[in-house]
Amino acid sequence: MSIDYYEAEQEAAYDEFVESLAEELYAEHKDRAIDEFISERLKSYYLKNENIAIPAINFINKSKELVETDPTSSLMYSSVATEVVLKTILLKPVISGLVHTESLSELVSSTLVKQTGIDRFKKLVFEILENHIEFDDGIENYKRDGSGDNLWSERKRVQDLRNKIMHQAIFCQKEDAMLSHSVAVSFFYLTKLLIENVGLSFQKGGMLEANNNAF
Repeated sequence: MSIDYYEAEQEAAYDEFVESLAEELYAEHKDRAIDEFISERLKSYYLKNENIAIPAINFINKSKELVETDPTSSLMYSSVATEVVLKTILLKPVISGLVHTESLSELVSSTLVKQTGIDRFKKLVFEILENHIEFDDGIENYKRDGSGDNLWSERKRVQDLRNKIMHQAIFCQKEDAMLSHSVAVSFFYLTKLLIENVGLSFQKGGMLEANNNAF
């Protein structure tokens, strides 16, 4: 059943309220989010959601399969995977840990993942990663091997191209698909390092468990 204009307006207002609440929670508890919550809360969240990375892994693998035969589809798969890594595997566990009521925690973190653009949380993503991974020149300047641009800028370039594909029905080139796949793999690699830092690792296939180095 479709919703009328008033219902759509109410739903949009509600989503905006929840997004605002998520941002206020982070601003209020920023130091705790980085210093106290990160290790224990992340580990606890990941263990309760041990299959959290499997969808992103599946899309990265599908993207690789299609690079040669269907670059546009490949880029769509890998760009979605990048967004899932950043929103679902990095941001959602942190925001969830800031809200002590379980039902509200899931509501706020899920709405954040569904509605909010990733760029406004760039600083939080960087702080999460830098709290667990050593970078020679900082995460903001982190580059893939052989790349002349930083990883976040490459992500933005891929996102802009994905938006053009979605809204202008254009095709991309093989080089674009390769870039998007490499960006997704790089963000997943950084996430893997973070997860290992909190005492977890991947099993073959993408499931998480404590103290397992089989992946």
